[in-house]
Amino acid sequence: MSRTVDKQQREWAEQQAALAEFGQFALSSLDLDLILGRACELVARGLRTPIAKIMQIVPGGDELLTRAQVGLPPDIASAGVTTVPGGHGSAAGYALAAGEPVISHIPTETRFEVSDVVRRSRVVVSANVLIGGCAGAFGTLEVDSLEERTFTPSDISFLRNYANLLAAAVDRHAAHRERAAAAEERAVLLRELQHRTQNDMAIITSMLRMEARRAKRNETRRRLDSVGQRVEVLSLVYRRLYATGATDAVDLATYLEELVKRRFLMHGLESGDSVGMDLRLAPIEVDHGQAVAVGLIVNELVTNSLKYAFPLRRGTVSLSLDRTGPDRARLTVADDGIGMPDAQVKGLGIGLELVPVLARMAQGEFAPEAREVGTAGILDFSVPPAGTKRGGGC
Repeated sequence: MSRTVDKQQREWAEQQAALAEFGQFALSSLDLDLILGRACELVARGLRTPIAKIMQIVPGGDELLTRAQVGLPPDIASAGVTTVPGGHGSAAGYALAAGEPVISHIPTETRFEVSDVVRRSRVVVSANVLIGGCAGAFGTLEVDSLEERTFTPSDISFLRNYANLLAAAVDRHAAHRERAAAAEERAVLLRELQHRTQNDMAIITSMLRMEARRAKRNETRRRLDSVGQRVEVLSLVYRRLYATGATDAVDLATYLEELVKRRFLMHGLESGDSVGMDLRLAPIEVDHGQAVAVGLIVNELVTNSLKYAFPLRRGTVSLSLDRTGPDRARLTVADDGIGMPDAQVKGLGIGLELVPVLARMAQGEFAPEAREVGTAGILDFSVPPAGTKRGGGC
């Protein structure tokens, strides 16, 4: 009697260990195939059966798919491929129809037809329990013995607990898949919006340039050109977002490099000309709004340098961008030109007046820097800590 009790206790302890191990694994993985395969391994170990299977209902059909299995050679059953009849055509189908656990002595079974898979694998005793789910039954969890044995109420309770864990894992996987699909749909819609916005801004820029060419007064032409450049700054942000597949993450280094090169081309300057550019930009990701504000600041400062700093068309415009702390960065825009007298600065329109406002939008502060040669301005601003993931890919 004592030996029987000890054996039962050991078996119960093994089953509880298998349940605990599976529960931990199921919570740590989102791969449903891995979860189901591991479940079969641990169930077979916990009940000391050579075969364990998870049979899934095939939507819209009267069959069950062998979704996962251990103990069967590929010529008898393969996970994700082999099917058995539903309803009274198999033990699993009968258990689903009955809505309760089914224990079957295969050689003498008369309640249902024994499936070809069970017959060929020489099963003597099988047990099936239902795997439920929020959306309805998922299928069954089946264990098969190749010799005479009795599945006790404790064994069936173990199987049912396992099936409940599997149902929770299936529901969690379905919910994750739905959330992922919804997120993907939102990302696609946002990218489409970015693309349309970029196209709309390109149309606006073209219209402004056309109106600038038609303008008879130089002042009107200059102002239209200036507005067109600012719209282009916005368009470049959306182009960067669309090109990278991000929803709200702009790499300032690549964005500012493209922006400065465009400003040079707009002024008839290329990299080989005597007015050059010196770009030293560290990769720093910021959100869309911050990128726009920083871009507009760079646009105003670089444009003014190209317009007024080099009457002899010789010199260099330099940009540097570096982290100065875990969540701080510094942008320096400078030139080695002739500088700008106060009287000239006052005549530059709203561009430089906007810079302090834009600095606040960029979550920072802007200040001019005194230099013996040329002009310089420094923007100190907040940035996400290094390694922070922003936006999302498509």
